[in-house]
Amino acid sequence: MNRYSIKMRASNKEEGHISGAEKIIPEEELEQYCSRLLRRALQHSKGKPDFINLKIEAIREEEILHLPALTVTTVRTDSAAEGREVVLDYLHKLGLPRAEEILAIWEQSYAMRGAMLLDADTLQRLEPDRERGIRATYMDMETEDEARKSSCGGKNHFNEALVLATKVVSHPNIVAELCISDDPDYVTGYIAAREFGYVRITTLKEMGSPQGGRVFLFRGEERDLEDCIRYLQQQKVLVHVDTDTDWASGRTVV
Repeated sequence: MNRYSIKMRASNKEEGHISGAEKIIPEEELEQYCSRLLRRALQHSKGKPDFINLKIEAIREEEILHLPALTVTTVRTDSAAEGREVVLDYLHKLGLPRAEEILAIWEQSYAMRGAMLLDADTLQRLEPDRERGIRATYMDMETEDEARKSSCGGKNHFNEALVLATKVVSHPNIVAELCISDDPDYVTGYIAAREFGYVRITTLKEMGSPQGGRVFLFRGEERDLEDCIRYLQQQKVLVHVDTDTDWASGRTVV
């Protein structure tokens, strides 16, 4: 099967970044997905873009790493403060005593274009470009055709986040990922790690807030860092979801 990677980025002078998305799809679906992603760029709640970029690349099947999706837990919270306490609890479960400092540094990622790469123990920032950050790319969900198509008609925060988190924490030097969406209409965030999977936290910010950011917690030697960054930014990944399970609502609800 011939596959293509499609990446869409949209921005305008007032808001900066407005929308972004990516897919890995069969060649015969290329035209329809280009149209869907353009529609998504033009209909975002953050405004109309004055710049839209579509990047299309052919991908060989042997380049793709296939991964099972992380197990999902949903933690229902009523406030951002309660959600923050849940994140702290999971960071402590990972044996990270400087959890409060990690959360404070996380807020610094809100203005970044990509994710912050943070040493989990020393809290040293490791991304080569502190403005751009690290962009985890080249990934998609591998499901039945209808499920895949439904994920592209509009933004599906959960699908896209689960795919990204699965790719990121599968690298042996990533301890965990923390994320809050910058979408003003979406207040759910998550923490993900190999030890406990993908934990959705239903409220991690106030409704209407455009603040959002992402942190990858790294642990390893300096020689491991280059391989980790290459994996995050270049490795092609398809995440396989168990379609017999009601994964979209979370496998476990706390």
